[in-house]
Amino acid sequence: MSLSEQIRVIFYSFIYGMFFLSTLRYFRMIVINNTIAKFLLELLFLLLHVSFFYFLLYKINNGVLSIYIGICFVFGCFFCHLLYYGDKKS
Repeated sequence: MSLSEQIRVIFYSFIYGMFFLSTLRYFRMIVINNTIAKFLLELLFLLLHVSFFYFLLYKINNGVLSIYIGICFVFGCFFCHLLYYGDKKS
C-alpha cells in the first residue's frame, strides 16, 4: 500500500469514527421496550455500519485491513466525544 493510500485510509478511519459515534448517539434516542426487537435493531445498525465502512475501505485500498485503521477509528470516536459531546461546563 502506498503512502498516499495509507494517509487516505487514516483520514477516512478517523472521520468514520466521528460519523459512527454521531449516528450511535441518535440511534440511542430511539426507545424500544421489546428486548428482542432492540437487539435485532442494534445488530442491523452495527452490520450496516461495518458493511459501509468496509465497502468504502475497499474503494480506497482494496479492503486491506491494518491495526492503525482500528486505532484511528477509535481515536475519531474519542475526538468526537471530547469535542462535540463532552460536558459543557461554564
